[in-house]
Amino acid sequence: MPKIDKLFVALLIAFLPLTSFCKKQPLVSLQCEYLSNPLGIDLEKPRLMWQINSKKPQQQQAYRIVVAGSLEKLNTDSALVWDSGKIKADDQIVYYDGAALMAHKRYYWKVQIWTTQGKIVSQPTWFETAKMTSSDWKASWITDTHEKEFEPSPRFRKVFNTQKPIAEARCYISGLGYYQLYLNGEIIGKSSLNPGFTDYSKRILYNTYDVTEALQKGANCIAVQLGNGWFNEQTPTVWNFHLAPWRARPQLLCEVLITYSDGEQEVIKSDVSWKTNIGPVRFDNIHVGTTYDALLEQQGWNTVNFKESWKESTLANAPASLIESQKMPLIAETDRYAPVSVIKINDTCYVYDMGINTAGITEVRIKGQKGTRVMVRHAEMLDSSGNIDQRNINMHLRPRNEREIIQSDVYILKGEGEEVFKPDFTYHGFQYVEITSDHPIPQENIHLQGIKMHSDVDEIGSFTSSSELLNKILAICKNSYLSNLYSLPTDCPTREKNGWMADGFMVQEAGMLNYDSNTIYAKWVKDMVDAQQDTGNMPGIVPTSHEWNSDWAGPIWDAAIFIVPMNLYDYYEDKESVRNIYATAQKYLNYLETEENEKGLLSSGLGDWLYYKAETSTDFMVTAYYYWDNILMARMAHILEKNADEAKYLKKAEDLKQIINNEFFDEGKMAYANETQLSYALPLYMNIVPRKYESQLAENLNKKITDNDYYLDYGFIGSLIVPEVLSNYGYAETVFKMVTQENMPSWGNWVLKEDATSLYETWDINRNIGDASRNHPSMGAIAAWMYKTLAGITKAEKTPAFKEIHIQPAFIPQLEFVKASYKSQYGLIISEWKRTGKKIKFKVTIPASCSAKIVLPKETKTVNGGSYTFTLNTVDLE
Repeated sequence: MPKIDKLFVALLIAFLPLTSFCKKQPLVSLQCEYLSNPLGIDLEKPRLMWQINSKKPQQQQAYRIVVAGSLEKLNTDSALVWDSGKIKADDQIVYYDGAALMAHKRYYWKVQIWTTQGKIVSQPTWFETAKMTSSDWKASWITDTHEKEFEPSPRFRKVFNTQKPIAEARCYISGLGYYQLYLNGEIIGKSSLNPGFTDYSKRILYNTYDVTEALQKGANCIAVQLGNGWFNEQTPTVWNFHLAPWRARPQLLCEVLITYSDGEQEVIKSDVSWKTNIGPVRFDNIHVGTTYDALLEQQGWNTVNFKESWKESTLANAPASLIESQKMPLIAETDRYAPVSVIKINDTCYVYDMGINTAGITEVRIKGQKGTRVMVRHAEMLDSSGNIDQRNINMHLRPRNEREIIQSDVYILKGEGEEVFKPDFTYHGFQYVEITSDHPIPQENIHLQGIKMHSDVDEIGSFTSSSELLNKILAICKNSYLSNLYSLPTDCPTREKNGWMADGFMVQEAGMLNYDSNTIYAKWVKDMVDAQQDTGNMPGIVPTSHEWNSDWAGPIWDAAIFIVPMNLYDYYEDKESVRNIYATAQKYLNYLETEENEKGLLSSGLGDWLYYKAETSTDFMVTAYYYWDNILMARMAHILEKNADEAKYLKKAEDLKQIINNEFFDEGKMAYANETQLSYALPLYMNIVPRKYESQLAENLNKKITDNDYYLDYGFIGSLIVPEVLSNYGYAETVFKMVTQENMPSWGNWVLKEDATSLYETWDINRNIGDASRNHPSMGAIAAWMYKTLAGITKAEKTPAFKEIHIQPAFIPQLEFVKASYKSQYGLIISEWKRTGKKIKFKVTIPASCSAKIVLPKETKTVNGGSYTFTLNTVDLE
């Protein structure tokens, strides 16, 4: 088997088309705040939402929502906390509007739906509240007596008794930076990288667990090991998180609420009665790694019978006044995989090829003599001698000593047979792993596994085609997307792990077409609010340390505060993210007005970052995004029914459009700015071009690329915009040829010539080692192009969340078939076509409560929910 196929085995298995959609579904699927049966709702008016899963059209005409405090009351329609009454509307996202919700309570609800086919009643479901106000917390923040520079992380324990039968128990916990929770010696949760990273001086997240089954009658022990995470960044990096205003010794807030069968409740809360000590975790850092000394293990420290002489905990100040429930998936371990090969360098050094460049940690099962120091280093590259090469990921670390090496975990053996080392409180990006030891260890005594980790989002999209290369490009897009989804969208899982705003918004659509990641972005919108400066300006990375100047990233990166919430609205009808960002966006636009030059242009900031050869005019690009900000701001004002604001921002956008056309449009040449591929595409993408010139400008863009032998010439921003614009104007074949080129620059080149299993940061990965990240999602918008163009799945322009759908595939001759699905907010959309001789069979499935416009070569069909098949003649496509 060729090397490239071996490298893709893991990718293609991991990203096979979805099978979960084929499982039997209830007629109506219910969610609260985009989550199924959530435990941690802390909103006064949470959103209740539903899908109708019928195979037949079910156009909703009215609904009735009922909510009760028990299943019995719900089923008998008695003592309801809310009865909406019969509402004549097709809304399928509705705000709760009943009696005030109580903390720590499960609410049951269902919906009755009247459709064109009759009445449907859903099965009951539930949501559960957590802390509704800050006064609901009985626990206190605690820490130990060490200072923030002290390296070993603290652990805490508390023994308590339960003498009556337990009905249920919940644990509400925030451990900063990260925590590992135990009850009676058993781990609770799927990883040690929670809660999500925020600006801890302004907002803190907590998690909720159902721990009913973990408790026992009689004595119980709750124990927590804390890690530094982003809260206490001890090793400096260029982003200065070691200077962040929130930085402090790790601290804990934890509360177990026990409800007994007789209805009585008891609270086990963190306070000074909890005992604290340090243990074998001697150092942990999000960029460096974790050092664990097994000689210092305290067997049974997290169990009832442990004999301890630990110290009392110390009260700590709350880092922020706002603490809220984490209403998004936890970071979790999602897969395990074995290395594909190992090379013995010598009897103290082995190098493993994991077969795929992804993100997570490694688990080592190892035997060796007591006190042996083992280092596990992670890298994306090998050098010419077969050793790992970290030159592309170590340039931003500012180590305080020789121990602090990027992506390096250390384990000290206790020498008692096979030992297992799985580092907590860190993660790495890697394909290659080097294991070294200060005493020889035979290869057969080392067993290595890779563990993939990311925010545990559900897969909701699938795409496959007759082009194996295109399928592999999609696979590396998906791998890099998940490798950079760690409670926020990041730029790389190695040297930075930062929330660069343009990197995030460029792949948002692609990410949300493949994964149910909207709640991650909704949280990130709040992070943007917290990151805004007093001037109104935004940092380039969010969250930010507030101690590193990233203002130079500029308006294109800052545009995330408009693009991200609007994508959430377009894909999920999420008005709350629009509401949350609105004042921040207003303040930012006021700031931008002070940055205009005498012509009304902006001139500072990054442009088309990491372009191949052609650098598009920065003044042109940043001013165009300034225009686009105002267009999106007007849309947000419209959504929130702020009519005067809408008119104001539309007027500003029109003024900027005129300035851009006067300054950058050459009517004679039919070109913008300095005539790069992106300078043709950008004004078409943003509707800046006078309508009478659009077709000609698109034709000139296409010619620009065909004259370049179908090679692209742009960077980050162009990778999103150019393919979409070409396809929108009928040049999808050009895009396919450009994407699948074997030689540089192209996505195809990465796969065919570089054996890439992830997306690279730059087209020429060998040009500059400082721009040579080999797991950067930024160029991943091409995955959205596959869904939107080749499968033709898009939403109608003026209706959010695919309630009205536009289906218009590009039946390009280079492909024999395309098959795609997307589970939208209102149900599953399928578009598939297959070429047989001179015929094309085209099948479409539309969710029951939706409608669609299906654009065919000779006609356009408007249909309601259901499945449809069309037979097309290829001659009609010419």
